[in-house]
Amino acid sequence: MSLLQERLKRLEATHGRFRERVGRLPVYYGWAKLNKIQKREALTVIFLNDSSGPRIDKDGEDGVTKFIVPVYKRWQTEEEMQDAEQVNRMYTVYSIFMDDKKINGSLDAALRYNFQSDKNHVPVKEREKIRDLLRNKYLVDHPNYKEPCRQLFLFDL
Repeated sequence: MSLLQERLKRLEATHGRFRERVGRLPVYYGWAKLNKIQKREALTVIFLNDSSGPRIDKDGEDGVTKFIVPVYKRWQTEEEMQDAEQVNRMYTVYSIFMDDKKINGSLDAALRYNFQSDKNHVPVKEREKIRDLLRNKYLVDHPNYKEPCRQLFLFDL
């Protein structure tokens, strides 16, 4: 057996173990916790890429409560889990910052952007549930929130 064939066999064995080990991986939706590192308010989505290792926190939420206030948890689809095989990090984090130029402090714009981002993998009813839970949590934390007045709509977010 050649050296190349041996290496290919080892790689297959490694990736085969990865598929067996993974099982189901969660996705967390929530609002970022503000601290000296995270200074901007954001709607955050965290994908867990690996199910091995000491990751379970005392709260049982995979340690994501260090970064966000979790609002909703769902399981990754098969297509999303295929991306996890290529990643060498524990978490993949996507954030929609509230002070972004396109969002401009608008809760509805941030939720609409997240709703459209999930359209390829998440059913409509689940996306609506996620949107409602995120909106309710934000309004509980910001009781005096008012949607900013936008005079011009050049782009529909």
